[in-house]
Amino acid sequence: MTEIIFSTIINDLKKATKTTGHPFRYFTLGTSSINGTPRLRTVVLRDIDEQLNLMVYTDKRSRKITHINEHNTVSLLFLDTDRLIQLSIRAKAEIITDDSTLKKIWEQVPQKSRKDYTTQLAPGEEIKNPEQVDFLEEKHFFTAVKLIPDKIEYLRLKRPAHIRVLFEKEKNEWEGSFLVP
Repeated sequence: MTEIIFSTIINDLKKATKTTGHPFRYFTLGTSSINGTPRLRTVVLRDIDEQLNLMVYTDKRSRKITHINEHNTVSLLFLDTDRLIQLSIRAKAEIITDDSTLKKIWEQVPQKSRKDYTTQLAPGEEIKNPEQVDFLEEKHFFTAVKLIPDKIEYLRLKRPAHIRVLFEKEKNEWEGSFLVP
């Protein structure tokens, strides 16, 4: 039965990369700074590959990049409130630095979304007026982050019995075991 659940997880994550309204499209990414301060933010699931590595996009000046450089173990939290399914994933974050890979990804970013990566000031900088953000014409700060999972915890709230499964990656194979919910 754990194989069926794992298969539905993969299918849901793949659908989320292509379906705007999918509940797993937006998820919470947790990082921690070098002094251990946790930080949570909502990000968009952009891609998933055959090894179940996930991809998100960000501004390379963002605080999450600083955190990942300091400590690359991250947490991901997905929630489907209709089906009452929660996915909690532990992963290693890898910042994509290869220029040709980034160029290929950048070319697929819709024109209207590219502006998000061209602000003159870095994300989180203080400004006086939100309508006066300055954008650069010829420069961007786009980067991508690959999230390489090694643990996935699935929880489905369901009566009469909730279902909780822990999947762990061992030697490139995923093994599932049921847990007490």
